Amino acid sequence: MPRQPKPFFRKQTKSWYCSIGGRQISLGKDRDAAHQKFHELMTDRDAVTSELVTLYDLSQSYLDWCNANRKKTTYDKHVLYLKSFIAHVGNRMKIAQLKQHHLTKWRDANASWSDNSAHDAISIVQRMINWAVEENYLLRSPIPKVKKPRRKRRDVVYTDNQWNTIVATARGPILDVLNFLYVTGSRPREARCLELKHVHNDLVIYPADESKGETDPRVIYLPAEAKNIVDRLGAAHPEGPIFRNTRNNPWTKNAIKCALTRISKKVGFRVIAYGARHSYATNALTQGGVDPVSLAHLMGHKDTAMVSRVYSHIAKNPNFLREQAEKAVRRKSAG
Repeated sequence: MPRQPKPFFRKQTKSWYCSIGGRQISLGKDRDAAHQKFHELMTDRDAVTSELVTLYDLSQSYLDWCNANRKKTTYDKHVLYLKSFIAHVGNRMKIAQLKQHHLTKWRDANASWSDNSAHDAISIVQRMINWAVEENYLLRSPIPKVKKPRRKRRDVVYTDNQWNTIVATARGPILDVLNFLYVTGSRPREARCLELKHVHNDLVIYPADESKGETDPRVIYLPAEAKNIVDRLGAAHPEGPIFRNTRNNPWTKNAIKCALTRISKKVGFRVIAYGARHSYATNALTQGGVDPVSLAHLMGHKDTAMVSRVYSHIAKNPNFLREQAEKAVRRKSAG
């Protein structure tokens, strides 16, 4: 009969161990607790995987999957945060050792992170573990409930005066990016990835596999000002992204952020790319009279849930609310 594994004590470390599948597993220093853990491992082979496989090994398998099944931007973001996490906990930490406090201490060690960055970082580690469960590498997650900071919505909308100040301050290629976002309501990433092949007369059409969610094509309608920008830049860059910086390189997310940070310092208020998109939405509702359903489609949303949240910006426009209050009374009187 093959020899059955059993716990053994090592004097050098004053700890208990067992050997399963040719791999040694630490059971701890307390004898009773060690034997209890050993019996649990014998009845739950999934727990053996958690005790043997390191978080580093898991991260490599998960990143290979991301590289094959997700967009490059998603993959790059996962690499960034998982590399940071593994560097924090160490290459030898086993999956079973992972606890909430490891994530908390990791976040605390990166004090420069915003709440949004911390939320994304912790979510990516959680997603890696959940992926392992979905793929049957693990039976259960060692961190089923994870505390993480709430994401803060990029709640920035510019008044007409603020936007005029931004435009007057911006110099060079970033001005085309800002104006395009402001008159189309497109996402910054959609502008960065825009190529001439996506342009069809006064429409920009991204196929489903290039659009957010990867389920339906994304259509952006080009008013005259946006069409002029696209035609001019498209003629200069018939191949690849048409929006380029002063070095003739396609804009990256960080490059745009740096350019807008410089503008922010000059104008005295925060300037972000999503502020142009939110301003587009608010102006469409308050000044353009566009209904929420149409606006949702123009902005690339499947329903009006996001547009409804945009109404929080309208609270900053008391004149508009006064007009709506008068309309409500007139409508009631007419009825």
